[in-house]
Amino acid sequence: MLPRRPTSDEAAAGNRLTLAEAERYSRVRVTRVTGRPRLIQRLAALGVVPGVMLTVLRPHGPAMVSMGGARIAIGKSAAQSVEIEVAE
Repeated sequence: MLPRRPTSDEAAAGNRLTLAEAERYSRVRVTRVTGRPRLIQRLAALGVVPGVMLTVLRPHGPAMVSMGGARIAIGKSAAQSVEIEVAE
């Protein structure tokens, strides 16, 4: 299964791909983390910061990602705050 990429129309419209919308088993790069400062700090403490590469194990519900050999569960609303791009 190929990872979903935003179409040029979506990119032009300003739509951003979030962790909650990623395809299962895709490799993604975090581009931005939005939300309340406490959420951003919590995700940063887990290592989810812009530039980090993740493998999406389960995107829906509580998202499950793999990062550097560790598995991390990220709540549904938090996963919607993590903007990503599909890694080439």
